[in-house]
Amino acid sequence: MKECIECGKKLRIIEGYRHPTMGKDYLLCSSCFDTVSKSLEKWSKFISSYVGFFDKDSQKSDIRLIGKGIIGNIKKISSRFTNQSLNIVH
Repeated sequence: MKECIECGKKLRIIEGYRHPTMGKDYLLCSSCFDTVSKSLEKWSKFISSYVGFFDKDSQKSDIRLIGKGIIGNIKKISSRFTNQSLNIVH
């Protein structure tokens, strides 16, 4: 006899549902299966709003903007350094 992994209820030979994410070795009773499946539905709705968030095209444009900002800052710093070194020489 197997047990429900959520509540510990004893399951008969034909009883039990496969856990949707953990596989066939993890069995659930009918009430726990309903609870888990509802939870998975909520999770999938939550995740679906973030699909494409890590899209490669959007990351490339963000990286380019960051790179342009860094290059601009380096140019400013180097121009300040050259201006200060010119002031010391004169």
